[in-house]
Amino acid sequence: MFGLDEVEVVLATEKDIPRITLFLSEPEIDQSFLLPLSSRNISIAERVGSNFPNGFWLVALHRGKIVGCRGCKGLVMEEGMVVEFSTLAVRTTFRGIGLGSLLMRRASEIALGRYAPLVMRFDSWSTNEAVEKMALEAGFVKKRIFEDPLKRPPGVQSVEYVLTVVLPLMSRN
Repeated sequence: MFGLDEVEVVLATEKDIPRITLFLSEPEIDQSFLLPLSSRNISIAERVGSNFPNGFWLVALHRGKIVGCRGCKGLVMEEGMVVEFSTLAVRTTFRGIGLGSLLMRRASEIALGRYAPLVMRFDSWSTNEAVEKMALEAGFVKKRIFEDPLKRPPGVQSVEYVLTVVLPLMSRN
């Protein structure tokens, strides 16, 4: 079993696109999604590259090898000050140690500092209990349940998780 102290979480650069793509393409990771990433209407390479330059990727490294990642698309311009997160993936041997939660928290912190959004959101499938637990612990709430045939197989619904950012009151001094 590995510990979080053995993992380094860093902000990826565009030079990391091939490494992230390779990680998400590994059968262990790709097949962990109910509708594998490789079978969707956008390729894994396009998925990874589309987060740059407006968004970012965080990668979790163990001895220089990617063992987890979290994507952020950046601001969703047509909706104003909304940040949308994308893929969250953790290698099986690193699950259960809090790495997914760490990636979720760090991505939210970076997005807050970089974009100053009013809302942050992402979605997952309705039966993904691990993501639901992480989302609720991070302050996200279930906003809506919906069908998304581009991401989920028939009969599996998507859940949107939303975090409304509470801005501190300005001092009147």
